[in-house]
Amino acid sequence: MRRSLHIKLVLIIILLIVSLMVVVGAFLMNSVTGYYIDKFYGQVADAFGQRNVDFIRDLQTATPDEEDGAAMMEEVLFAYAGALGVDRRDRNFFVLDGTTGRCLGGSAPEPEGGVAITPNISTALLGEPGFDSSVTADYMDAAIPITRGGQPYIVYILDNRETARSLNAEMFSLIVEALALGLIISVLLSFLLAKTMVDPLQRLTNGIEEVARGDFSRKLEITSSDEIGQLTESFNAMAQQLETTIADLEKAEQQRKDFVANVSHELRTPLTNITSYAETLAGGVGELPPEMESRFLGVILNESDRMAHILQDLLTLSRFDSGRSELRLTRFPFAQAVDDTYQAVLMDAQNHAHTVELRLAEDLPEVRADRERIMQVMMNIVSNAIKYTPDGGHIVLSAGRAGEKVWMEVDDNGIGIPAGDRDRIFERFYRVDKARSRQSGGTGLGLSIAQEIMLRHEGGLYLVDKEEPGLTIRMELPIRGPREEGGHEE
Repeated sequence: MRRSLHIKLVLIIILLIVSLMVVVGAFLMNSVTGYYIDKFYGQVADAFGQRNVDFIRDLQTATPDEEDGAAMMEEVLFAYAGALGVDRRDRNFFVLDGTTGRCLGGSAPEPEGGVAITPNISTALLGEPGFDSSVTADYMDAAIPITRGGQPYIVYILDNRETARSLNAEMFSLIVEALALGLIISVLLSFLLAKTMVDPLQRLTNGIEEVARGDFSRKLEITSSDEIGQLTESFNAMAQQLETTIADLEKAEQQRKDFVANVSHELRTPLTNITSYAETLAGGVGELPPEMESRFLGVILNESDRMAHILQDLLTLSRFDSGRSELRLTRFPFAQAVDDTYQAVLMDAQNHAHTVELRLAEDLPEVRADRERIMQVMMNIVSNAIKYTPDGGHIVLSAGRAGEKVWMEVDDNGIGIPAGDRDRIFERFYRVDKARSRQSGGTGLGLSIAQEIMLRHEGGLYLVDKEEPGLTIRMELPIRGPREEGGHEE
């Protein structure tokens, strides 16, 4: 890439310089030619204009004893040679016969073969001044008809443009030298451009190749604030995003594997128990005592019920993940929902000899949410506090308002959660004490489902730090309800 782009830069600069020199050279050379043409005809027009009446009169007035009018006109023209720009080298004058155009004299010897009859001489032979010019011709001329002593003459001024050609030749030489210098400069500039533009592009290409090989850790140095710098910055951002995305995909893949393993493990245990007890009932040696048979059937029913709960929770999570579970949004008093939760768990708490205290702030507002789902979250939090607090514990259920949100906290003095497990309690199938959780009928999905519900409501579940034993979980819910789509009003 380096060589091809470098060559392109050199060719572009060379073409620019050559084009510029050609255009400027052509303009300058045409300007020089035009300047000399304008100067020539300007001098002739001024010499034969109204301001030089004496010159015209001297050419037209014959002396009494004049025998050769052409010779006398020649003397007058020599006297005004400076005004005509006659230098007798590149520019000369001739006196021609006004009838035939034959040369009668001049500042230079008559050209071999005579003076050529030009368009301007032809015009003068007709009695009109000839001042036409041609840029392509290799001469400049002017023919002015003069009548002297009753005889027609033509004053013919001829310039061979040698001065203009010499100047153009020198200018062409300068242009060629400037072009050569420009080509040298273009090569040097191309190396400079290669350093400032091609090298960053090469580094960018190397970075892209490393990304293609799976290495997203390298960050390219941004050496400028131009488009290349912006491109480098965008590449670094893209590489960072790809690295993050791949890490998220790897994490998601690991979570998927863990999820499948957890589902298999959670279902294997009740299935094994059901199979074992069913086989014992179906193929046991002799008849089992009625008490044992009833106990075996109770285990089978309990394990079947636990499997049904696991499958129901998995179905709920699947609906949340796929976006197929819509919220049924209504407006309801938040305080009433908290009080209903308190009343619903009061008997279960009393069975464990727990003391449950309700603390509601005054003037709690109505909220816009899915009441059934919010009640599900509340029941899950309070039920966990009852399950994992040793009998005779104390549980405080409180609610209040903070700005545009309402909150509910459940505080207990139970077994709590170790510091190393606090960040994982909302993960699916995660249990702090797996054996005790299964004994209490937990599936390890309750808090995950509760967190999903709160996120759908643009709220959340949080652990509140506390010094004394136990656990405090806080639920926050926006009063206005979720802004995003995914629910409908009822």
